[in-house]
Amino acid sequence: MTIPGEIVALLSGFPYAGAHEQAFPFLSVDAVGYPHSALLSRAELEPGADSATLLAVVASSRTRMNLQRSSTAALIAVDGFVCHHLKLEMVASVSAGEVLGCVFVPVEHKRDDIGIAMQPLSFHVTPDLAVRENWPRSALMFSRLQALLRKRDELR
Repeated sequence: MTIPGEIVALLSGFPYAGAHEQAFPFLSVDAVGYPHSALLSRAELEPGADSATLLAVVASSRTRMNLQRSSTAALIAVDGFVCHHLKLEMVASVSAGEVLGCVFVPVEHKRDDIGIAMQPLSFHVTPDLAVRENWPRSALMFSRLQALLRKRDELR
């Protein structure tokens, strides 16, 4: 299964100061089976080169623990009249300090469209936000994850 092109388009690229960006609900499952939500931006999500993987950089300690325990997550993305629900399985990860770099594969996609225009959760990008969330750290982790995937592909 690949990540649908509509989702790839929403997640591709990196936020820049002054932009109005979508905040993507990212769900994991806690130790007792309840959903746990986090909000990720394009600075923390990147489609893989082949659209068969989704890379994520997770800073939340609770979300990191949930992912390391269960390896499952879900991502919600809104595009006009459509709400995309993407179920994910973590197939590789790299821990570096206070972040977890994750490689996910999609296991299920639901395209929810009832003909009503939706407004996604969103935020205004400021230079301060990029510093507080350490977006350069995310970019470095994406590079590490891409190298990991290239190495994996060479071994096949």
